[in-house]
Amino acid sequence: MNLRSTALLVFAATLLAGCSFTLAADITPPPDYVSPTPLPTLGPAYPAFPPSIESGAAIFAEKCMPCHGTTGLGDGPQSMQLPVTVPGIGLADVGRAASPADWFKTVSQGNLDRFMPPFAGSLTDQQRWDVVAYALTLHTPASQVSRGRSLIESGCADCPATFSDQEKMAALSEKDLVAMLRNGSGSQAAFGKDLSDDDAYAVAEYLRSLTFSAAPKVASASTPSAAQAPTKASAPESSTPAAASAATPAAGMGEVAGSIEFPSGSKPTNLTVTLHGFDHAPDQTSGPQEVLTLSGPASADGSFAFENVGMPLNRIFLAEVNYAGITYRSDFAAATADSGKVALPPLKVYEASTDVSLLKLDQVHITTDFSKAGTVEVLEIFAFTNASNNAVVISTDGATIPFIPFPEGATNQGYEAGQDSAPFVKADLGLAVVPSDKPYSIIAFFNLPYEKKADINQPLAIDMPSLILLVPQGIKVQGNQLESRGLQLIQNSNYEEFSASGLKAGQTLAFSVSGQPKAGTSAGLAAHQGWLIGGAALGVALIAGGLFLYFRERRRQPAPPGEAEFESADEVLDAILALDDLHQAGKISDKAYRVRRNELKETLKDLS
Repeated sequence: MNLRSTALLVFAATLLAGCSFTLAADITPPPDYVSPTPLPTLGPAYPAFPPSIESGAAIFAEKCMPCHGTTGLGDGPQSMQLPVTVPGIGLADVGRAASPADWFKTVSQGNLDRFMPPFAGSLTDQQRWDVVAYALTLHTPASQVSRGRSLIESGCADCPATFSDQEKMAALSEKDLVAMLRNGSGSQAAFGKDLSDDDAYAVAEYLRSLTFSAAPKVASASTPSAAQAPTKASAPESSTPAAASAATPAAGMGEVAGSIEFPSGSKPTNLTVTLHGFDHAPDQTSGPQEVLTLSGPASADGSFAFENVGMPLNRIFLAEVNYAGITYRSDFAAATADSGKVALPPLKVYEASTDVSLLKLDQVHITTDFSKAGTVEVLEIFAFTNASNNAVVISTDGATIPFIPFPEGATNQGYEAGQDSAPFVKADLGLAVVPSDKPYSIIAFFNLPYEKKADINQPLAIDMPSLILLVPQGIKVQGNQLESRGLQLIQNSNYEEFSASGLKAGQTLAFSVSGQPKAGTSAGLAAHQGWLIGGAALGVALIAGGLFLYFRERRRQPAPPGEAEFESADEVLDAILALDDLHQAGKISDKAYRVRRNELKETLKDLS
C-alpha cells in the first residue's frame, strides 16, 4: 500500500476533521434543542438553493482536482500516488449513472476504501451541492446541452416544468431521466422513443442543467445590528458577571451568558470570549448557518455575558476562547420559546504544557505489508490518553511528531488521526491533547527497503507498556523484545502475532523481518482495498471496539474448465481493482479493459 498520498493530507491541514473549525459543520445541538425539522446527518437529500456551477468549479479546483484531474478523468497530480485508481467521474458512463444525491453523500462522508476523505466538516451543505453540480457537468459538452434544449423546445415544451423539482431531480440519474422520458411517468407523457441514445442523453443533460444556477446563491443571513454588540464586561476587580444589567431587553432580544472553568488551578485574566450564533436556512432543512459573531472580555472570575442578542426560537450559540495558543470551545445551547436568556455550558480552559510524558501510551499495534517488491510498508497505531490537568501541545512541522519518531531509513512517512480518536484541539504550534476520558490515537506509516530482510529499529520517546506486531505467515521475525503468540486468522489469511511489554522511553524496539509470505497468504494487511481504523479500542485481533478493514491481495490461478472462476463477490471486487490498476498503469488496452471489466461486473451481479 502506498500511503504517501495521505501522508500530510491530514496532519498539518487540521488533522482530519478533528481540527477543522468550520463551526457550522461541527454543530451537534443539545438534547433539549427542538429543530423546526429533524437535523439530517448529511443535510437534506436535495439542495436548499439551485447549485452554483461557478462556485462548484472553484471548490473542485481546490478540493477535487489534485486527485480527479481537471476534467475528472482520475488523472490529477496526486492520483498516481494512491494505491487505488481514482474514478473517472468525468466519463459519460460514470456521470450518466450517478444521481446528485448519491454523489452528495460520497462528498459528505468520503469513501475511505478509495482514499477519499469526507468534506462534511470543511464544506457547507450548499458548497457540497455546488461541487456535485459542477462535477456532473464534466461529461456534458455545451454543444450536447444545446442539442438537448433544441429537442425539448421542438418536441416537449412542457418537460422542463415536470423536471424542475429539486428534490425529485436530486434523486434521479441521467439514465433514470432517459427512462422516464422514453417510457413516461405519472403526468409526463412518453417522449423521445425514437431518439438515438446520444440525443436522449442530450435531453437529460439539458433538463439537469435547468436545476443549476449560473451564479452562487446563498441563504440570506441576518447581520448583527449595533444593538447586538456585546455589552462590556464589568471591571476586572468585580466578580459580578458582565451581564448583570437591570435593563429590560427588547422583544426578541436576550442575554447569552456562560463561564470559563480552569481545571489546572490558575485563573488567567484578560481573556476574550467570542460568541457564535447559528440559524437554519429559510427552508428549514439545511444545516446551521452562522449568522452572529460577537466578541467581548470575560470577568476576573471567568464569567461572561452578551446582552441585547437576537434570540429567535432555536438559534444555537457557542462560545470560543483562545488561551496560550490553544482554541477552546464550549458545548452548545439553544434559545427556547420566549427565551430571555441562554446559559452556555461551562467552557474548560487548561494550562498548556509541551511535556509529552504527561501522555500515557496504552497500546501500540504494528502491521507490515510485503506486497510491493523491494519494500516493506509499516503501519503503526498509537493509542494514548491524557489524564493530567494540562493540555499537552504537540508541536509539529506537518511532517514529524516528536513523541512518535520514525526509524532510521524510513521513507514515504506520514501520520493520520485514528478514526475513533478523541478530537484533537487546534493550537498555534500544531495541535493540543486536552484531558479526556476517551482515548486518542495517531497512525504513523512509513516504508523501508526490503531485499529478503529488513531491520526495524523504532525509537521510543515515551513508555510503551504494550505492543502487538502482526506479520503474514511465512515472514520470520527475530527480536529479543518480542514473544510469539501464534497464528491469527484474519480475513481468511494467517498472520503471526508477536507481543512486547514494559518498553521504556529512550529504548529502541529492535527486530528484523525476513523471508516471503507463505503461498496462499495475503502479502500484508495493507494491500488493495483501502483501510479504515477505529483507533480508540485496539483489541488483540485489532477489531474490539473499532473497525479495521483488512486488506488482501489474492493471487489466484485461472479456474479449471467447468469450475466457477470466482467463489464470492469479494473476489470479483478484488479482480476489478486489480484490472483498474493494470489499466491505470497502461499495461492493458482500453478495449480489453472495458470488455473484461464488463464481464466482471456481470459476474458480480450474479454473485451479489
